Amino acid sequence: MTEPAPAPTTDPATLAIAYPFGARLAAYKAGIKPTQSASSMDTLLKNHYDAWKAHAIVPATSIVAGGYAVQFSNTTYMTVSEGMGYGMLLAVLFAGHDPKARELFDGLLAVVRARPAFAIVPFDPNGKWLMDWRLNANGSSAGEGWNAVDGDLDIAMALLMADRQWGSAGTWNYLQEARNTIAAIKSWNMWTDGTLKGLRNPENNRTSDYMIGHFRAFKAATGDTLWDKAVDRAYWLLDRMQTVYSPGVGLMPDFVINTNTATPSPSTGYIGDGNDKEGYFWWNACRNPWRFASDYLLSGDARFQLVTSRMIDFFKASSGGDPLRIGTGYDLAGKMLTGGNSPAYHGPICAGACVDARFQGFLDTMWNWNASHMTTGYYDGEIQLLSMVVASGNWWTPGAPAGGTPTPTETTTQPTTTEPAPTTSGTNLVANGDFASAMNGWQNWGNAVVAGGALNVGTAAGGCGQNILGKATAGAKYQLTATANVTAVAEGVFVGVKVLDSAGGVLLDQVKVVSSLTPQSVAIAFTAPQGAAGFQVYVWKNQNAAIGVVDNMSLTAVAA
Repeated sequence: MTEPAPAPTTDPATLAIAYPFGARLAAYKAGIKPTQSASSMDTLLKNHYDAWKAHAIVPATSIVAGGYAVQFSNTTYMTVSEGMGYGMLLAVLFAGHDPKARELFDGLLAVVRARPAFAIVPFDPNGKWLMDWRLNANGSSAGEGWNAVDGDLDIAMALLMADRQWGSAGTWNYLQEARNTIAAIKSWNMWTDGTLKGLRNPENNRTSDYMIGHFRAFKAATGDTLWDKAVDRAYWLLDRMQTVYSPGVGLMPDFVINTNTATPSPSTGYIGDGNDKEGYFWWNACRNPWRFASDYLLSGDARFQLVTSRMIDFFKASSGGDPLRIGTGYDLAGKMLTGGNSPAYHGPICAGACVDARFQGFLDTMWNWNASHMTTGYYDGEIQLLSMVVASGNWWTPGAPAGGTPTPTETTTQPTTTEPAPTTSGTNLVANGDFASAMNGWQNWGNAVVAGGALNVGTAAGGCGQNILGKATAGAKYQLTATANVTAVAEGVFVGVKVLDSAGGVLLDQVKVVSSLTPQSVAIAFTAPQGAAGFQVYVWKNQNAAIGVVDNMSLTAVAA
């Protein structure tokens, strides 16, 4: 008997992270967020991630040394590929909060690769890059070597995110692993017109597998226009399900049949999960508001705002806005089939309500219900946590700009001081802080240009930042200075500095908002905390009527 191969180890040199949880580096293009402070939402989610991880993650050393798995609800089985995908997404999202996020991610990935969909390989060699959809408690196959595409879609997306989060220079080449799985999904699970192939019968599929944001990310990673077709085909199918089979209600079934014809329709039962509810809004389609909202908020594609809004309009109206009156299954005419409340329904509805400002009150109610009903049980727990990550503004995709800054939504920062600045010593650590060389040395997070010798952030949301690595000394005092103003009465422009540890995690974040119509001096003095290794200086402005103007940014050590 051979010993299981060890999981790849993480190279400490590649531990720097690009998207620490809570940083909100990728500003949403559309939608709204709960009426909560970013810090309160992040505290809730970080605490719950810790609880979820303690409950759900189990060692999988019977499969591979250093391996991990997301425990399935029925402990006869260790895990399913769907759960592994959820776990990998959560690990990469909570990096920066969880110091062992990459160790967890790599352990999950090791198990995924150690249990390929072996039954596919004789028909398609790419099957080795897909996962056996279910594993027994001892780690052996319980899925007969076939894959479930939803798990593989999330695994591929998580791998692309890992490449952006940590880079691919370590033992695992995340980007190549992602491209391998994307190619396998295309080869085995997609028709050439962009339609997904389903289980058992390839002419049937599942609406919750229409992961629009994933398809966009796959296109960006591969250049393959098939994924553009997948987006368009998914919209056509969803719109047909809502307008033809759920008119005036806006729901959609778990499964769709005859997708290879001009008249696809809801499942009549027993073709996918093997039950008579496959043609209803049931325990697969319940995920859809989260999936489609997660795309719309970042892409701004109005088609998926429409699809999602139809569902949210129904749940809001049929419940009177009361979460306790939202059930756990509906036919397509809107009749509740089963009562009770479930985070697997309520979490996605919360995320879905982010797509339109008219849902603000309902969104706040759904957020509050979820916040007081957090769970760690399989399926409900993962779906709820991922949905609330989206609602809180913490979702991002591999195509989002790296090294960005938060999107401040409240002006609770200290007012700009007029007290004398401390005496500084040493050189300015900010490169091109006077913007004399345009944006050279700065990461443009959108809507930022240099005009009139100063940084200008336009009326849309945007800003820029600069990472200064290896320059921080724990215990030393520093000061960030700049001049800033806005061109119209508005919330203001944010100027800030973060102190980073060696892994890219944020140890300290100091920010000031300037709403003056004339240039005003900004000074932020701080002491670098224990573990400090670098800085990020940044400028951000939310969408409003003003242009933010910033110049003469300087970060220097303060003389003792």
